[in-house]
Amino acid sequence: MAKKAVAKGKQSADLATSVAKPALGGADDAPVVLPAREPAAKVNNASLTELKNALDDVVKEYFCLATHRFTRSHTHEDVRLAVGWTSVVVAAATGYYGYVTDFHESKYWVSVGVVLYVVLNTVLALYVAYVEKNVIFVGKRRTIASRISTERLTISSLAFSSPTSHTTSSWIPFPLSLLASQSHSPLPTSSSASQAPVYPLYSLTLEYTHSSNANKSLLASSSATLSRSFGEMVDSDGRVARGEVERWLGEAFGEVGEKGKAGLGASASEGEGRKSR
Repeated sequence: MAKKAVAKGKQSADLATSVAKPALGGADDAPVVLPAREPAAKVNNASLTELKNALDDVVKEYFCLATHRFTRSHTHEDVRLAVGWTSVVVAAATGYYGYVTDFHESKYWVSVGVVLYVVLNTVLALYVAYVEKNVIFVGKRRTIASRISTERLTISSLAFSSPTSHTTSSWIPFPLSLLASQSHSPLPTSSSASQAPVYPLYSLTLEYTHSSNANKSLLASSSATLSRSFGEMVDSDGRVARGEVERWLGEAFGEVGEKGKAGLGASASEGEGRKSR
């Protein structure tokens, strides 16, 4: 029995050492284990809209993490759902009433229902085109230091297939789509003057404000537009590198915050200089 136990112990030790041994080709040939959250999603990399939507989801999730503690506002989604479902109910009620009622008796209320349906959809299209625009995230968080303050972050996104052609996630009917396309954010220039942008590009506009006293005292305010090639964040198989996107977002948010504080400090010093004069 003792010999069998010793033999089993040797076998288990040999198995442990064999598992711990590196690959035959050395450390370079060993399988690379990616972080658990690295491959965030797999999308159709031939569709610019799907690529944009996938990165938009990463942006929304990133700023809601516990490290940032932003509380996301769903006002735009609520408005779209409310107006959209109201128009659906109006269309269903109008259709049912026209089906069960004689034409001459129902034509007045059917006409009212059709007009109301058109008005609701027009209101929805105008809201998306001129109020929501390209906004994908609106969040705020409260910080308590010497006083209670509120930070607000608004993020808009666009996907550029060329310098003059871009894609949005919101559907805007014709001819409002032509008017909205003329008022989109300008394409940001590359960080390096000698480096030409590689299309398609993913563009983000971050607007940051830090205020206190019920938004009456502005502590910091800044905005920045930045872009990056989809090829740097999505591989040829359509897998989104979430870690790479989050690193990019973290650096961008840090720069926007520092820029806002520096800009407010400069304006305050200018004001003091004018008072001294």
